[in-house]
Amino acid sequence: MKKVVRPSYLVLLVFFVANFFLWSVTKTIRLPWTNVPSVPEYNKAAMLTLGDKQLAYRYYALMLQNLGSIGGRDVSLLTMDYSKLEDWFFLEHYLDPESNTVPMLAARYFGAINDNDRLNHVINYLEVAGQRPTNQKWRWLGHAVFLARHIQKDNDRALELAYKLSANKAPDLGTWAKQMPVFILNEQGDTDLAYKIMLNILISNVDTMHPNEIFYMKDYICNTILKEDSISVKPEFCFEIK
Repeated sequence: MKKVVRPSYLVLLVFFVANFFLWSVTKTIRLPWTNVPSVPEYNKAAMLTLGDKQLAYRYYALMLQNLGSIGGRDVSLLTMDYSKLEDWFFLEHYLDPESNTVPMLAARYFGAINDNDRLNHVINYLEVAGQRPTNQKWRWLGHAVFLARHIQKDNDRALELAYKLSANKAPDLGTWAKQMPVFILNEQGDTDLAYKIMLNILISNVDTMHPNEIFYMKDYICNTILKEDSISVKPEFCFEIK
């Protein structure tokens, strides 16, 4: 008895053959890298999410997180337009200035590049994001100081940022953040100003600091800032430190 081929099997066979042909033609095709997209206008940024700024923030943050990962390839940070990235950072800052998601991306991911021109765009954003006195945002300004001082080797820019960091009004501002200008000034050879600032921090905060912090500050003053043999200029507590 002759078997009858059902139409469903024929359809499945045609679909399989067409799928195989399509795959063989397109397997080498990759999406072109068109670089960082342009930023929408601030008042239209949340239109995609029906006016929900939080949802828009999360949507764009996910886009930034996966930016450059296309068609099974990863694009180098060196090919990215950092001026447009800076625009995206500030758009996200407008949508949610309290979140730490985009500052983290900017500092830890996009900031992991040894290119001074590109780093300027990251630092510009971290400078603004890190000046908010809430949610420990000051830490991002501290990271901007690190990038300027240790990666860009630009002590002038680092000192400018360090002064802004030390002036932050956050109640939980770390003592090391207040001392940041001292470290840079001492490195530049401006020991007199470094000494005055560090001594003032010590006197103003001695009642609230941990004994270990007090000892560190005294040791830094006596053995790092005043490292010369001119014992006469050293404060009294220097003679107590072994």
